[in-house]
Amino acid sequence: MILSLFLVGNSSLLFSFYERNLHLYNVTTQDFILNRCVFVNSEWVLPWAETIPHWDELNTPPKIIWFSVTKKEDILQAIKIDHLFRCVVIEQGKDFQQHSNVLFHEEYYSTGDEDYDYYLGFTNKHDFLNKTLPKIKEKFNVSIS
Repeated sequence: MILSLFLVGNSSLLFSFYERNLHLYNVTTQDFILNRCVFVNSEWVLPWAETIPHWDELNTPPKIIWFSVTKKEDILQAIKIDHLFRCVVIEQGKDFQQHSNVLFHEEYYSTGDEDYDYYLGFTNKHDFLNKTLPKIKEKFNVSIS
């Protein structure tokens, strides 16, 4: 699983989930998220301004539950909950603002047809080039020139 290659040392992935949407999911999914909750905040972590109106009628940003996953099956479950996910890489015991990378899955409308293209993005290019890319090359036996 490529996302686990972003983990270094004592770090984990914290996936985001809008708190106000929790009631839309079954109890099993709610428990999965809540039992792994590490932080609840309203911090926008993506590298562009928030453009979708997620604010409530009082112009308050939504609460975001950040829940921890470390095992492959938990990462897959988090992605099943929201395939257009965003998550942060954070070392255990660190404050939320000390995350080292933001990973996100995006969809782009392809010009000329009805399909969408999907991309995995990240915000820390240095971390990716120096820590993650060598792992990808080794794991998948690829060379990049």
